[in-house]
Amino acid sequence: MPSFIWQRIDSAPLGAEQLLGFNVLRLDLMHGLAPGNKIFKLEPCIADAKAKGFRRLLSFGGAWSNHLHALAALGQRHGLATVGVVRGEPDGPLSATLAEAQAAGMQLHYLSRTAYRQRHEKVFQRQLLARYGPAYLIPEGGDCLLGASGCMAIGEELARQMPSGASIILPVGTGTTLAGIVASLGPAYRVIGISALKGALDTASRVQRHLDQIGHSRDRAAWEICHDYHCGGFARAPVELREFLLSMEQSSAIPLEPVYSAKALLAAQKLLAAGQLDRSKPLVFIHTGGLQGRRGFDWLSDQGSVLQ
Repeated sequence: MPSFIWQRIDSAPLGAEQLLGFNVLRLDLMHGLAPGNKIFKLEPCIADAKAKGFRRLLSFGGAWSNHLHALAALGQRHGLATVGVVRGEPDGPLSATLAEAQAAGMQLHYLSRTAYRQRHEKVFQRQLLARYGPAYLIPEGGDCLLGASGCMAIGEELARQMPSGASIILPVGTGTTLAGIVASLGPAYRVIGISALKGALDTASRVQRHLDQIGHSRDRAAWEICHDYHCGGFARAPVELREFLLSMEQSSAIPLEPVYSAKALLAAQKLLAAGQLDRSKPLVFIHTGGLQGRRGFDWLSDQGSVLQ
């Protein structure tokens, strides 16, 4: 695993001065094939699949899925076949994400949005495996015990760099990354997840389930998930978010995307302005990657292939 990369926010646009001094853990710069948090969630699953003799991996995602994109690349590197079960009907050309996943060997299987809602149901999963198996099934987003356990390495890095504690903010989709981080930190830390999805009120229960499964007995970091900063819902980009992303990139030279990282950093600014973060401890923002998904927004410049 490459070394962790840190960056300090020393310049911020007008109105976001509260972010000055934030320590940014740049997971987006780690591992070109699966940047961000994906390598931490997927590598343990792939190792388990290989140990059990599977030669094919199957998982789920949308047209711009960071998860499927990373899975295709890692599957190719490990010599494993991959199947991506994609939400939505094939309509026009492939997204750049799916085109690159397919180029890396991923077989694409489309489901209507109605059928896709069954992805967590065991009977439906068995039907997919009967068609494409034998295959090792990885839940959408790597949302499983192995994925959460793999993310404990992120928390261990935080403890090394900030041994006296910190306030930590990160974007949250499934909550898997947050669970791993919380499981590896003690009570001197506070971890705040910013939900990228509107109305995802079950995320906290999934995080708690992972924590119960990991099962450490010592006191853990305080944690919470904020649902007030989704900016209208998943992949929505209102004017406020667009303006913040573009101005923050220009001033800090940290690339962002509107689905996860920009939302969470905007939330950090607002929490600081409201006095809801403790400035007596280091402030940390975890950039969980997802930059390939920028290409799904026509107001952002194309980032090109990251599978090259």
